[in-house]
Amino acid sequence: MEASGIRIIYYRDKNAEFSFYDIADIHFLNRGCSKIHVKKDVDRIQKDPLAYFAIGGDYGDFINVSDKRFDASAFDTELKVNDLNILGSKIVELMREYYSPISDRCIGVLWGNHDKKYLSIKSQETIHNEVCDQLNAPNMGYSGFVDIYFVHNPRMPKPSKLIIAFNPPEKFTAKLRIFIHHGSGAANTAGGKINRLKAFVDMVDADLVMMGHVHEQMAKQFLRLLPNHDCTEIGQKVTMGLITGSYLKTYAPDFTGYGEIAGYAPAALGATRARYIPAEMSLTVENRGENVGTRGNQ
Repeated sequence: MEASGIRIIYYRDKNAEFSFYDIADIHFLNRGCSKIHVKKDVDRIQKDPLAYFAIGGDYGDFINVSDKRFDASAFDTELKVNDLNILGSKIVELMREYYSPISDRCIGVLWGNHDKKYLSIKSQETIHNEVCDQLNAPNMGYSGFVDIYFVHNPRMPKPSKLIIAFNPPEKFTAKLRIFIHHGSGAANTAGGKINRLKAFVDMVDADLVMMGHVHEQMAKQFLRLLPNHDCTEIGQKVTMGLITGSYLKTYAPDFTGYGEIAGYAPAALGATRARYIPAEMSLTVENRGENVGTRGNQ
């Protein structure tokens, strides 16, 4: 777990509403990776000057020939046989290709179980550092905290700007503490996935908790009773929880992946986001649904 430090976001509009996306479970190198959805979310963030994101892990599939799940037919059809020797370098290329246009909006980079297992076995953990360097973002490990301070500056030429800082600003409008975990477990039911999220919410003190791994999109508020400073009134503290979607199709044409063999549910494609208004200290988490390949049935 990492305490990854401070980010300061300077912004121009007093009533600005920010979006924070947890982009996890991309699974580059797998034939089922929906690069169309990757590009859609990159474009969505690029067009919104108040949108920021974290990479939540499993950016690579990393199923190599020594893995019991290895299936040559499941590899991205653009890969060559020689690429099997340089899977880490191919991942760095793909991360640079897709995410460099929005690298100034990245609040941190996590790795997931696929990334860590392969890079540890191959003694290539520096590949993760290269991904962080390409996005000019802090390494948040498998899970980590980040504190984001919002500073209103009406004279700014741009709508917003992110700074990685060592100390909090002297004056700020609001502070948002985010905890991000790649996720864990193998729950295949909605209740099991929410329970996994709740376990993280119960474990940490944060305003927003985000996780991936289960290839689902879910959003929920969690409440705790909290008396006021002199214990004369009962209030409540809210932590918003978010499970983000994947970019890996569980069921894709022309090949059978390990998710299909295990009988996993279809993956919710694309990232989930949280929305935050510093002036109101208002935090919203939401899902986004999209029909895929059903246009002819409508």
